[in-house]
Amino acid sequence: MSPRSIPPVPRIPRSALVRFAVFAALLLIGFAALRWTPLAELFTKEALIATLSELRKLWWAPMILIGLYLVASPLGLPISPLVFAGGLVFGVRWGWLYNLVGAMGGATASYLLARALGRDLVVHLAGESLLKRVEGILERHGFWNLVRVRFIPLPFALVNFGAALAGYPLPQFLTASVLGLAPSLLIYTYFGHALFTVATAADRQTVVRNLFVAMFLVLLLTFLVPLRQAWKRRRYVKKISD
Repeated sequence: MSPRSIPPVPRIPRSALVRFAVFAALLLIGFAALRWTPLAELFTKEALIATLSELRKLWWAPMILIGLYLVASPLGLPISPLVFAGGLVFGVRWGWLYNLVGAMGGATASYLLARALGRDLVVHLAGESLLKRVEGILERHGFWNLVRVRFIPLPFALVNFGAALAGYPLPQFLTASVLGLAPSLLIYTYFGHALFTVATAADRQTVVRNLFVAMFLVLLLTFLVPLRQAWKRRRYVKKISD
């Protein structure tokens, strides 16, 4: 192949690089703050529970919890301390509701941040044609995969950022997220509340065992729909071939 037939490497716009650099800087700031600043002590389950317990009687106390989700999620901070604190301070029912609202708000903020700051660079590196094919695959097969991922203890921000950069449409992302987060957060809120309120070590072992059983059953339910669809497709193909 002659040098003239080699297609030129597309030049990445400086604006895309700058936005991605800002995105990476925000994540580094969040990581550094959680590791080397007093925020590491303030963001523990015990500290959050103590703070929210003092403010529990105030009508705007749930807004603090939801606001922490909106700040922590885009910075890549873990949300498990918030889930446990919400369940213990506000109870299972209201704690689950506040955790769900906060988690969905944090997931949306994380998604939009990654989409705005990192998507252009991904488009220029991968190419629009490849990304369109990937987005088509995600629209057809990615919905239930994202629902199932919400039950797996992966970093919350990683799932949100990955979905945005991979090209999940926002409506699909929000619908799959709420379907996955609603039951999983109920489980974590309940068992987080139970672990902090049980009296003996034997009771805690029972709670942990029940947690794994509940997670297994929920994961099984999420796999039933795609497995049934795959079975119907195979049956349809076999019927046509016969």
